[in-house]
Order: sequence, then C-alpha cells, then structure tokens
Amino acid sequence: MNHQTDHDPLAEARAEADRNRARADAAEGLAALRAASLAELAAYAEELRCQVADLTDDAHTLFKATPYPPDGLRYVTARMNRLADTMARAAAGYTGARAKDMAYPRILDDLAAHGWAARPDHELDGTLPPIPSAELGERRGYRRGWVRDGHTLTLWFTGPHALAYADSNERGRLFETTEVRAVITGESGATDRAPVTPGQPLDASYAQVAEFLHGMGWTGPADTYACDEHGIRCTTGPGVHATWTRPSNPQVELSVWGIGDEPAHARYWAGPITSLVQLARITRHR
Repeated sequence: MNHQTDHDPLAEARAEADRNRARADAAEGLAALRAASLAELAAYAEELRCQVADLTDDAHTLFKATPYPPDGLRYVTARMNRLADTMARAAAGYTGARAKDMAYPRILDDLAAHGWAARPDHELDGTLPPIPSAELGERRGYRRGWVRDGHTLTLWFTGPHALAYADSNERGRLFETTEVRAVITGESGATDRAPVTPGQPLDASYAQVAEFLHGMGWTGPADTYACDEHGIRCTTGPGVHATWTRPSNPQVELSVWGIGDEPAHARYWAGPITSLVQLARITRHR
C-alpha cells in the first residue's frame, strides 16, 4: 500500500470532529454545572436580601421608639450570619468546578430518601480523606457531611449536584459517581440500637463526663434512656444513655453512655471519642 492509500483525509476529518464534539460536550457540561451553581447562589442571595430588608423595616418602624429586643436581634443576626457563611463557602467551593467532576443530579434526593442526616459542613471532626496533596492544596469544593447509623459520608460539592471528591468512613475514597451512589443507596441495616458503640471507653465515668459537658455549656442531656452494658436501649438496663447538643449549632450531637462509676463511652456525630483530651478538644469549639 503506497503513501497515498495510507493517508485517509476523511478518517482524519472524522477523528478531528469527534475530538471537537468531546470538547464541546465537556464545555456544555461545565457550563450547565456553573449555571446551576449561580442559580443556587442567587437563591441564597435573595433570601439574605429579604432578611436584611425585614431587619431594616423592623428597625425603622416597630422598634423606632423602643430598642430591638436583644434576644430577637441575636436570633435574626445569627440566622443572617449562617446564611451568609453558607453562601460564601458555597461560592468558594463552586469556583473550582471542572468538567471531569462527578455528576450526580439526584444526590440530595437520594441522601434524604435513604436516611442520611446532614451534619455540619465545616467541622468534620478534623478528619480528611486520602486526597493527593496536589489536589487538596487547591481546596476544591464546598465540603459537607452526612451520617447514617454511625457511618459518615463526606462530599466536596463543586456545584449543587457535582462532586470534586467523596469519602466514606467504610470504603475510603470514592472515585466514581456509581461508587457514591452505592454508598448512599446501600442497605442501612438500621435497627433500634443506639449509635455504634466505640471500641475504647473514656477515662471518666458517665457522671464526670456529664458534669464536664455542663461546665462547657453544652445543651442537654436530651433523649435520656436506660441502656444495657453495650449502650443499647433497654428499659431494665443498668446504664444510662443521653445526648448533648452544641449551643451554637443544635445539629452537632454528642452521645454518652455508661454504668455507674465504670468508664463511660462517648460518640461525636463523626465517630467515637476515646480520651478526655479528645473530648475537651471537640467540646471547646462551641
């Protein structure tokens, strides 16, 4: 076969067209991702604008003659601060979106449908997944956490429905959308048991831990019930199990159970606590 027959202009043109089509598809996907991000940020901005307008109207009308009640002002400004913080972190996370990010349009629906509870998205017990340092240094994504039956899932959103990274405490780093979906939709194995029992007890009794939490200003105890030696709910059990919440964010829970003067067990939403030093570090950030 001579050089002229080896050279096929039509084949080359088709290959170039395929490459251009792939680039166009990637650009279209990235544009859609950024459009969804802008729509979500616009919704956050509109909600914040309404709250600021309400506060301004109240200050100029209802409380023109009398001061704004301190408790009411504290509540309103805290709510505005949380929304502004969420909007700022989402905006920062979405700026690093890439066409190769994991697309998962139903992710929030699947998380809700399969019993995953949203947890604080900027305090995940100080743990990070094994992401290459070159990528981690970019701080790509808006980090959020979920928990179900003692299992945690950490997601880095680069858009409302796209992920830069994902990490499961059971399966480690997740690289594909199918892997994330498998973790989210897998059988929970839920029972009437209390949160997963930590492997090592604290070096303090239940009463000592309860006193410590009270001194740190945590809210509780709530959801108090009798339990057996494994911390499982039992009406005739010898132990006691209770839950405390962080004053600044009631979604942050700390479960503690113990029997008499025996060493107690504690579990932060993200995992077991095995020392008073660790307990002090967690509870100090109220």
